Amino acid sequence: MPDHDHTHEEDNPLQGYFDWQVTTLMLAHDLSDPIPAGDEDAHHQRRHRVEEEVRTLTLGVLPEQFKHDATLDWPPELMMTITRATLKQATKIAGLTV
Repeated sequence: MPDHDHTHEEDNPLQGYFDWQVTTLMLAHDLSDPIPAGDEDAHHQRRHRVEEEVRTLTLGVLPEQFKHDATLDWPPELMMTITRATLKQATKIAGLTV
C-alpha cells in the first residue's frame, strides 16, 4: 500500500492511484460535511483521516498474497475491485444511493 513518505512517492507506481482515491473520498466528505474556507488545520486533519480510510479500505479488499509480497504486480482485476470499493465508499459518504 502506498504511503505518504516522499522518498517513495516517485518510485511507487500506485501513488497516483492512491492520490485519486484520497481525492475522491475527500470530495465525498466535503459534500456531506464541508470544511469552512480557509480552515487549513481542519483540511489537513481530514486529509490524514482520509488517507487512513483509503489504506483500510484497500487492505480490506486486498488478497493476502498481495499484503505479504510487495513485489507482486497488482492485476487489472484487483485494481477494478479497489476502484469499485472506493466509489462505493464515496457514494456512501456523500449520502447518494445507487
